[in-house]
Amino acid sequence: MADSLSGWRRWPSWAGYAAGGLAAVYGVALVVAALAGYRSFLGLPDVGLPDLTWPGAGVLLAGSVVAVAAVRPWGRRVPPRAVTAGAWAVAALALTGSCWVLLNLVELVLTGSVRSVDGDSDWVTFGERLCLAAVGALFAATALSHARRTAGRCARCGRAHAPETAGLRYPEARAAPPAVLRAAYAGCCAFLPYLTLHTLGAAGHPGIEPGGYRPPWYALAALVCGIALAVFLLLGLVRPWGVVFPRWTPWFAGRRVPRFLPLVPVWLVAPTLALYGTGSLVLAAVGVLRHDGGGGLLGLGGAASLAFAGYGWALAVAAVSYRLRTRPSCVVRR
Repeated sequence: MADSLSGWRRWPSWAGYAAGGLAAVYGVALVVAALAGYRSFLGLPDVGLPDLTWPGAGVLLAGSVVAVAAVRPWGRRVPPRAVTAGAWAVAALALTGSCWVLLNLVELVLTGSVRSVDGDSDWVTFGERLCLAAVGALFAATALSHARRTAGRCARCGRAHAPETAGLRYPEARAAPPAVLRAAYAGCCAFLPYLTLHTLGAAGHPGIEPGGYRPPWYALAALVCGIALAVFLLLGLVRPWGVVFPRWTPWFAGRRVPRFLPLVPVWLVAPTLALYGTGSLVLAAVGVLRHDGGGGLLGLGGAASLAFAGYGWALAVAAVSYRLRTRPSCVVRR
């Protein structure tokens, strides 16, 4: 276990190689698929987009060179800012394509399958989204470590210190800054219109649910539980008890919360909810997307989009703050 944790802590030394290798394999696979006649939208839903197979292969293969340049000596001949910018660009494009992976994971848990909007089995797209999520995470790590290294700072902790280190020191648990707290509380409140309309629909109020459907009370109870878990996750990112287990947690009280425990699910959830909710609001506002149920943007569909967008963006802001507040510093060997 200790060796495994030590390997993860050395991520700046292997992230670039992993990013370059995965991007190269994925890029070659797309070239082969394109030659065989396969059309890929790189994780995005098929809504009339052009074929992205060849452009995607080009970006991934070029990105593999950028990732290796970030960790190999010959990459020092390339302007550092160009390497860092290229790695961030590949990360952004990959994470955009992967942002619907959460919906696939929820569908997989609930139904045991993954299907497209047409109802057909869609395991290939699901696999692409998983690969894109991994590519995005590895390229983000590569860009971050390269930017720190070329600035003369420690690639692991981001601070300037002597190369000899004897471990890590974690900061004291504290709440997020006031602006981040306000964003988190707003993200929690974004669920209120959606929950209110669902409650009215369950109570039999006409014109709320599509087709006059009246959801059972147990469905409303499940929704409340889901929202409560979502709020718990968001508040844990901005309050001290999300950094160190509080007294009311048996066996773990006083121990530091592993950083990956909240951050991994957050970065699976936040991009999907933020982009899906924001995109739905924009498309509905310009008349491209028609929300089911009464009231248009003021109805259930609009409230759902507002909840997803508000919570997703608040979650992303809180996650960035959490990562910065809990970032450990290297202990310099005396």
